[in-house]
Amino acid sequence: MGKILVGCWDCDYCRADHISGAEKICPRCGKPRGRDVTFYMGESKEYVKDPEHVNKNPDWLCPYCNTLNPDENKFCSACGAAREESEANYFESKENEKKKKAELEAKLNQGRENSSGSRSAGKSRMPLLLVMLALIAAMIFMTMPHKKGMKVDSKTWERSISIEKYQEVKESSWNLPGGALNVTSREEVYTYNHVLDHYETRTRQVAERVFDGYDTEIEYKDLGNGLFEEVEHQIPRYRTEYHTETYEEPIYIDIPVFEKKYYYSIMRWLYDRDETTSGADSEPYYAELNLPETERESGRRERYWIISGGKKYKISYDLWNQIKTGSKIKVTIHSDEILELN
Repeated sequence: MGKILVGCWDCDYCRADHISGAEKICPRCGKPRGRDVTFYMGESKEYVKDPEHVNKNPDWLCPYCNTLNPDENKFCSACGAAREESEANYFESKENEKKKKAELEAKLNQGRENSSGSRSAGKSRMPLLLVMLALIAAMIFMTMPHKKGMKVDSKTWERSISIEKYQEVKESSWNLPGGALNVTSREEVYTYNHVLDHYETRTRQVAERVFDGYDTEIEYKDLGNGLFEEVEHQIPRYRTEYHTETYEEPIYIDIPVFEKKYYYSIMRWLYDRDETTSGADSEPYYAELNLPETERESGRRERYWIISGGKKYKISYDLWNQIKTGSKIKVTIHSDEILELN
């Protein structure tokens, strides 16, 4: 059995402190220690001389007057109530009080959160909601078509024809295409195979935890009756040792894989140029083409604009053709494009 020490307690009635755990009654006011008493270790250690005869059971709590009584008492020393009617000892009383306090704090916190949460949520959400609505409204306004009146200062147009040229180009490939000319070939590295070549012996430092004995840790166990028991715990202690370890490290090499690669000339249709026409009149046209056999048309593109107040608006040919320079028009516009005439 471990050594027994005398603890301390404070009187919850007159606030006398560091009263010896051997005292059942406050020496200042004469009030017996009750339910709200908590035992603790004092600064100095006072060992019980005859620990073998010490009762290590906790005090029991009188349900009538809340007085703590020694385990050997059959009746309450304060009111005379029989112990059989007691439902809790020192530790059980503390646990019950702890649970009640936690439940009360939880209810109070929940009430505060609900009260402040509903107020703060209303306050904090309103500005955020207004900002979001304003942003959404701005985005909708910017992206949705709207009507506008304008004076047509000028009209411009541009038409272009893309020209491809049939020409000889130099290429290379691992596969020879049809129609290749002036073909040459040579063996070149196509890829690499990563293969094991050999092993090399290496060394490294390896850390190892080694048992190095025990450290004694002392704990003071509250017996719940004004006394504490000194309990020793043996904590295993370890040290770190290092040793050199040899191992075989695989060494890999990259072996090139050769394949035949072809170099050749081949005829391809490739983009060469655009033949573009533009103007500020009402009669757009494409460039007249007189192409040799080695050239061909690959596509046409046309674009039209209305200029008003120094700003250029895209417009379809059908609408552009209906508008006269100097006229005042009403249009439905989206960004910088006229969608329809109103």
